[in-house]
Amino acid sequence: IDIENIKNVPLILGERDIFKVATTLPGIKTTGEGSAGFNVRGGKDDQNLFLLDDAVLYNPSHFLGFFSSVNPFTTKKADIYKGSIPAEFGGRLSSVFDIKSKSGNTEKVSGEAGIGPVMSNVTLEIPVIKGKSSLLLGGRASYSDWILKAIKDSNLENSQASFYDILLKYNHQLSKKDNLETSFYYSHDKYSISSDSVYKYSNQLASVKWNHDFNEKNKSSFIITSSNYKFNIDYNSQPQKSFDYGYRINETQFIFKMKYIMNEKNVFNY
Repeated sequence: IDIENIKNVPLILGERDIFKVATTLPGIKTTGEGSAGFNVRGGKDDQNLFLLDDAVLYNPSHFLGFFSSVNPFTTKKADIYKGSIPAEFGGRLSSVFDIKSKSGNTEKVSGEAGIGPVMSNVTLEIPVIKGKSSLLLGGRASYSDWILKAIKDSNLENSQASFYDILLKYNHQLSKKDNLETSFYYSHDKYSISSDSVYKYSNQLASVKWNHDFNEKNKSSFIITSSNYKFNIDYNSQPQKSFDYGYRINETQFIFKMKYIMNEKNVFNY
């Protein structure tokens, strides 16, 4: 997906969304209106792998599925594999969404911001060592409760729905042959629609990537990633019926990739 071109695509409430653009591609469909998840070439929505800077993103949606958890302001590129999935991505049956965040500007301070009816978005790129290292800061926050309160329905008067996410990325050119990238991402959603139950979930990702070039033909990447997903339901209506239910998923990966460039037409990855 060309990230720059999605700025010209009209989307719900004016917010750019990588995953909504993906549904315009052949073979990719949403699981339903206003819901999260994708069916890729007939596969189920839990057979898709979402990666952000090589770390697993377990829940890629915000606000009941209307927005994606990936900030388009901080995204460099998004590759979607709908078939013939490379072995390096593991054993997902349906598809892989491989998303990479961009590196910050090493020459000057720059940024981008947007204000919408539901949320605001801001991204800042700060040089740390000019020409060598930089820091990328990106964040989004919603103020969407007013939409629910504006609906003239007594069942929705006490409803709430909000979310936020942040991404930090540090990039450092150690030498002509070595480059270090570190990323941290966190998102949090909280909603309660016409009920006494409060639903919460969060994604937390961290990755460290060291790229080393042995020579012009042999290149390598050593990657460490950590993914943490939490889900919680809190019900506090009647003392005898109240409950607090939740679970957590943790995942850590160590990945070592090698690339051999035989010529202009042939490259071996292993």
